[in-house]
Amino acid sequence: MKVYDYNAKLDYGSTLKKGQRAEQAGREQAGREQTSVEAEPQGDRVSFSDEGRLRTEAYKEAMNTPEVRKDKVAAIKAQIASGEYEIDSKKIAEGILRDELDLFI
Repeated sequence: MKVYDYNAKLDYGSTLKKGQRAEQAGREQAGREQTSVEAEPQGDRVSFSDEGRLRTEAYKEAMNTPEVRKDKVAAIKAQIASGEYEIDSKKIAEGILRDELDLFI
């Protein structure tokens, strides 16, 4: 993108009135636009990597899933109510250690 200083080309020491200065700046801008259109390609381009596309798809999919897995909650509630639900403390400890080790590896 090119940025032009339109005021730098105007002669403020002359007797040009504000309207004439604006017209002169407009003519200069129009001239630059005509040459820049011919010299530069049209529009900007954006391309995403395959990984970026996959991340976007995964994010959209995650946003569409419910926060609570009602079926799993209902099954555990039923097990607790019937007295069948057992907590395996070794399995919980292994999971905590595995998560902590993953932070360092």
